[in-house]
Amino acid sequence: MSDDIRYDPVSGNAEVWSFTVNHQAWSPDLEVPYAIAIVEFPEQHGLRMTTRLVDVPLDRVQIGMSVRVVFQPAGDLYLPFFTEAA
Repeated sequence: MSDDIRYDPVSGNAEVWSFTVNHQAWSPDLEVPYAIAIVEFPEQHGLRMTTRLVDVPLDRVQIGMSVRVVFQPAGDLYLPFFTEAA
């Protein structure tokens, strides 16, 4: 409950901590099925983010898989998604 907060940069590399495959078309621009994941950053244990995995075949997604951030346009914004690390 501290007010002492700050932004710290992260590498953009992460590991899939958990995931699910969604089959519901919540938006007309989303092609189903797709993977929603919680990724964890190596810079800080417990630093996690919910995201969508892109350009990864669903049969390759697994807990512990190395991923990296990619930014995709969404109107006037760019949103962070993750893809398989090389």
